[in-house]
Amino acid sequence: MSNPLANDNAETGEGAEGLSGHSELSALWRLWNAARGARPMPARRDFTPELLRPWLGNLALIDATAEPVHLQYRLVGTHIVENLKFDPTGKGFEDFVVDPANNPLTQGLYRCLLSGRPVFEVVRPRHNRFFSFDYNRLSLPLSADGRAVNMILMGEYVASRGPSGGRSDRRDDRRDDGMAKIWI
Repeated sequence: MSNPLANDNAETGEGAEGLSGHSELSALWRLWNAARGARPMPARRDFTPELLRPWLGNLALIDATAEPVHLQYRLVGTHIVENLKFDPTGKGFEDFVVDPANNPLTQGLYRCLLSGRPVFEVVRPRHNRFFSFDYNRLSLPLSADGRAVNMILMGEYVASRGPSGGRSDRRDDRRDDGMAKIWI
C-alpha cells in the first residue's frame, strides 16, 4: 500500500510511514488533506458530522492554544471514552496527565499543536492502570485563521491489547479530589 501522506501537495507530518498500515486513519488524513486544499491546515468549520461519521466513535476534538500551551478536550468519541474508562470532555490534559507536554501518552498532540503539522504515532503506554493496549493516533491540526492551531482533530484506534488487563505498577500524582494523574 502506498503512503497516503507522501504526495506532492501535502506536508507529510511526523510518523507518516506507519499510517499506510491503518486504513481508517489513512482515510481520515485524506479527508483532512482534501479539506485543507492549498492552506497549511483546514478549519473546524470544514468538517460536518456527516463527513466525519465513519470515525465518530474514535475521534476527539481538542481545543488548543500555543501561548500559553494548553490542550483541553471539547468532544470525545464513545470508543475513546470506553478505552479510557472515564470521560475527559471539558478537562485540560494537565487535569489527568503528569507533565503532559513531555508525557509519552500526550506529547504527540503537543508536537501537532506547536508544529501545525499532522502527527501519526503508535502510543505504547507503560506502567499505568488505565491502559493495557497500544493504540494508533493521528493528530490533525485545525486553524480558524489559517495560521495558528486552535483545535486538533484526533483519531485514535486500539492497535493491540496486552495481557495486563490494564493493571500494573505506575507512578501517579494524587490530588485532593482523589483523582490520579497518569504517568506512563
